[in-house]
Amino acid sequence: MASSVLPPIAHIMRQSGHVGAIEGLRAIAVLAVVALHMLRVGYGSTDGWGACGARGVDLFFAISGFCLAYPFVRTWRAGVAVDISFSQFLARRIGRIGPPYWIALFLFALLSLTPVGLPTASTHPDAASALRELGLDAVFLTNRAPVFDSSFWTLGIEMRWYLLFPFLLRLYVRSRLAFVGVGAACYVLYFFTPYSVADAGTLPCFMLGMVAADLIIRRHPAIRYALPIALGTIGVAAWQQAHDESTDLANPVWHAAAFFAVLTAGDERVARVLRFGPLAFVGVASYSIYLVHEPILESLGLAGIPAPLAAIVAIASGIAFYECVERPMLRPEFRERIEGALLRAFRLYQPTPVVVRAPKTSS
Repeated sequence: MASSVLPPIAHIMRQSGHVGAIEGLRAIAVLAVVALHMLRVGYGSTDGWGACGARGVDLFFAISGFCLAYPFVRTWRAGVAVDISFSQFLARRIGRIGPPYWIALFLFALLSLTPVGLPTASTHPDAASALRELGLDAVFLTNRAPVFDSSFWTLGIEMRWYLLFPFLLRLYVRSRLAFVGVGAACYVLYFFTPYSVADAGTLPCFMLGMVAADLIIRRHPAIRYALPIALGTIGVAAWQQAHDESTDLANPVWHAAAFFAVLTAGDERVARVLRFGPLAFVGVASYSIYLVHEPILESLGLAGIPAPLAAIVAIASGIAFYECVERPMLRPEFRERIEGALLRAFRLYQPTPVVVRAPKTSS
């Protein structure tokens, strides 16, 4: 951000273009996840249609691929070579998502050691096991069932994708066929081999977000059909979800639905709706909402608070966390300090920059 003062949410809500539309999509994604956990707290089960809320994570993954790729692909499409310093890129990403996450993690870790405990933890961890879990989570080595907040599992996956992103971008601009081949190989690895790790099963969704960025930059004709295709694909995926108890992360139909949903950001008619003030407001705070909502919602549920009211309080708590914690950390002066510290820590590891050469003719 060029200015020295972070603009307030109201300004972000009013901005035009794809950024505001993406915030609307982020809001839809986080509200879907909150709805999933609300149903789990209120009814003890999220089978069938209720499990569709889990697919908000797919939308988050596709949005992540879109947002990372958009500035680089736009530069490349303008005929300029892109030189990605791996250390700088990683420092910027960790500097963006790390500080709010570490504060939420630390607060929940402290809470887990109190008599209150955490509803997401099956037992009150002793100090040694809590410290071990805290250390692993702090460096994003989260497993599928983190103790302090069950939602944190996606952050480890995101961080590992950051390590791959520069190479995926170069592969995309050099060979679409090879790029598709990597995505297909991930599905094969997940479905047909014993190595069905979450990273492989969900990476294609992230990659589809990168493709959506390029299509929007090029104003591809497919954008005009993105909304009906997205709605149709969501309908098919939801019907499949309702008749299948599986909540498998690697679901190509849901991944396709997320891709077309992100592609709707390029349709100005849809973008106007996605930029709707309250929706964009939630989208701006979506990361903070995601970080803190689940333990709060479940704690309130155990205290006898009706699940819908608990969900509203959890969302409000996430917005408060954004205003008090995340937003101050987005100020340029703070970002510069944290990124500088990370770059100094990376100085022993400075790989050759990943260069994405400019196209012969811009399009």
